[in-house]
Amino acid sequence: MNVKNDKSRFQRRHVRAPLRSTCLYVDGDHVFKARTLNVSEGGVLLSELPHMPEINAFPMMLSMPIYPKLSTMSFDELKGIEVENLPRKILKVKSRLVRSYEGQSNVDKVFINYIGCEFYFTSPEFESYITEYVETFAKNTVYLLSLFESLSKRSEQLELLRLVAHILGYDRRMKIPLLRAKVLHDYQSLESV
Repeated sequence: MNVKNDKSRFQRRHVRAPLRSTCLYVDGDHVFKARTLNVSEGGVLLSELPHMPEINAFPMMLSMPIYPKLSTMSFDELKGIEVENLPRKILKVKSRLVRSYEGQSNVDKVFINYIGCEFYFTSPEFESYITEYVETFAKNTVYLLSLFESLSKRSEQLELLRLVAHILGYDRRMKIPLLRAKVLHDYQSLESV
């Protein structure tokens, strides 16, 4: 097999944004809940699956927060945001596993941490919402990175940075260099494919 063609199979085609949320998926007569890690127009990365789907294609429901544009909000408005109470959009979509686990035993499947799922048969409304989510998250990430760049010794500026990080799903208690590294890593997924 040509190595170049093999690499292109695994290359991302869409920018992706973190999505720290949950989803439901159906396998047979059962509904399961999993964690979502990131999303793009092409698919979603799942973790904490209680059950590996037996079928390759399955229905899924994603719960996605609707983020405001944080850079346009005052400090008091930002303090009033309760992450758990952000408005949410529930999106229904058909998905299929991107990675194949044929030949693995049921015991081996228990140790799989992440599953990539590709969306298919999406509607223009679904695609539009995913695009809007990714673009808004990207703008909010740029704002957060600007707060890192302008960070001074003033405690209110550090509090603002930690507040914006928390709203975007990061652990506000992380040490600043580690938090910045995590945000930069996510930003790289947002800026290019």
